[in-house]
Amino acid sequence: MAIRWTKDLSVGVETIDNQHRELFDAAAGLVEGVHRGGGAGEAAKTIVVLEEYVLNHFALEEFYMKRHYYPAFPAHKAEHTAFIGEFYDLREAMDRDGSTPELALRMAEWLGGWLVEHIGRQDRALGEFLQNSRDPGQDS
Repeated sequence: MAIRWTKDLSVGVETIDNQHRELFDAAAGLVEGVHRGGGAGEAAKTIVVLEEYVLNHFALEEFYMKRHYYPAFPAHKAEHTAFIGEFYDLREAMDRDGSTPELALRMAEWLGGWLVEHIGRQDRALGEFLQNSRDPGQDS
């Protein structure tokens, strides 16, 4: 499975799109590290980066949703919460069993698949909503 951001995943809000690209790059980096034989250490470092980045990204999206009174906020946030639970389940397996290439690939493929599905449905709807709000995607 190739894990990469493509233009059709754009939600039309530059800040969110940039972060999505970086998340895809990190997931792809995890797969590449495994294929290069980077070992458990490289996979573990990538997982820590992904964890931090995902939490920051979700916080940004949720900030935009609250700020603009996004009506689908509860459902969107519920998906973020479910993702975090699944991510930590995989992270715990990695901590318990070690950062095996199989587990790193499983995590990267799960992350890539989840991102494509979530971006294509939830984030695209959020992007359309933000584009129609008075100051789409601005931090001020």
